[in-house]
Amino acid sequence: MDAPGLTEILSKYALDPPWIVAVLALGLLYARGVSRGASYARRPHPLRFQFAFYGGLLLVLVAALSPIEYWGNTLLWVNFLGFLILTMIAAPLLVLGAPLTLAFRASGPGGRRRLRWLYRRSPFSLLTHPIFTWLFFAVLTYAWQFTALTELAANNAYLRDVQLLTLLFASVLFWIPALQVDPVRWRLGYPLRFLYVLLEMAHKALFGGMFLSLNTPFHEELAANLPAWAPSPMTDQRIAIVILWIGGSLLFLVALGYVLRQWLAFEARNSHRIDRKLALQRAAERERRRALDRVFQKEV
Repeated sequence: MDAPGLTEILSKYALDPPWIVAVLALGLLYARGVSRGASYARRPHPLRFQFAFYGGLLLVLVAALSPIEYWGNTLLWVNFLGFLILTMIAAPLLVLGAPLTLAFRASGPGGRRRLRWLYRRSPFSLLTHPIFTWLFFAVLTYAWQFTALTELAANNAYLRDVQLLTLLFASVLFWIPALQVDPVRWRLGYPLRFLYVLLEMAHKALFGGMFLSLNTPFHEELAANLPAWAPSPMTDQRIAIVILWIGGSLLFLVALGYVLRQWLAFEARNSHRIDRKLALQRAAERERRRALDRVFQKEV
């Protein structure tokens, strides 16, 4: 069999109504929130948040409906590329869109009270607890990438949708404590946020190195069914691991840079506040001394 041409590769996109409807609904709901927030809040929802959220939605469609999804059921490296887009780019962009903050901006006093009640409840508190989000993301990504579930999802469209949905859900939860854009119950300090991301980066690198050193395919069914034009099973597997390992590490470094930049900005603001407070105290002390000097001079 000859290798597919560019036209054939790009023609393998899906028009899956549930995904399209869900993404459009989220986009319209977000746009409505932006519109309402402009009338309720004193400041509009920042444009950078809007670009991030809509960019995240677009990348969800790329991962779920583009030729990446189709060829990912044949080639492991394309499969893992889709995972990387969904979990490491689309998910953090959705979080950076600050949807919960927007919901507060777009709600009246009654709506804000209901939102506070909701996100302070035990289920939401558990789902956004940093220990849970880290473990959930680590375990779920491993299960969908390095177990028999990968091959099962490649052969079953419904399970493939479950795979993508759960990966997106776990990834969004993972990035909430790391990026900390929205008001949630569990607020990590900057050192812990940095460590949170760094540990997951090290965890992914450890598994990447381990699987890259293998000499046999760990997805035997996918390897056995590779078309003749595809790379050899081990080449396909190694490309897939390199995409996850190197690509993921680079994206984790971007996230670490984002946290570090916020950390330094916070320290600069804090230092400025302390300097200003000390300056005011020194000015007050000088004024007090001048007042005392004037009193003593009058007495003399």
